[in-house]
Amino acid sequence: MVNQVVSRYYKLPPISQTTKKVLEFIDDHWSAIEVRQFESKIHYYKALANITDHLLQCLTTERIENPPLFLYEKFNMNMDELGSELSLTFEVAEWSGNSFIIKKYLVDTDEEMNLLFNNMISVFCEKAFGQLPERIEIYSLMEGKKETFIPTKKDVSGGLEYLNMIKNILEEPKKYLKTDSLAVCKSCSYQKRCYEGVI
Repeated sequence: MVNQVVSRYYKLPPISQTTKKVLEFIDDHWSAIEVRQFESKIHYYKALANITDHLLQCLTTERIENPPLFLYEKFNMNMDELGSELSLTFEVAEWSGNSFIIKKYLVDTDEEMNLLFNNMISVFCEKAFGQLPERIEIYSLMEGKKETFIPTKKDVSGGLEYLNMIKNILEEPKKYLKTDSLAVCKSCSYQKRCYEGVI
């Protein structure tokens, strides 16, 4: 839902990027979210209120004069250091002087995942574009927080180490144990989509 709203908003001409439009887009896409995906109706409406409020703040606080550099674009790149291909989708990237700014909108975040995202973006941008972003902004829509990272070469080396570790783990499938827990499946809100092979 968040991705749909952000994408539609950024595609609008600057004069049409209004609070009213954000509310319309949220209304269009929130209906696909079922109450049963939440702990209770109260949780459902609190999430809707938080996401709406913080998405409005994130999108309408700064005037967007130019179209984004990237908007939900997927890039693939062969990584010699890993001996494999890396694929990454940039949600929003905006021009900034001689560089660019990467923006990511998430319902909820945690420190470890933010750091990992910073490292992954740093590796990809350095290898694919030969340049690090000026900054990476991660928005937590439940909390209304923005975390800003200024990528460095250290983040690139840290990201490569992490990707190598993941690759090594994935090459040893014996370390994984697939479970067929029906209890978990029955409570999952994506059960139907999972069985249809969508996820």
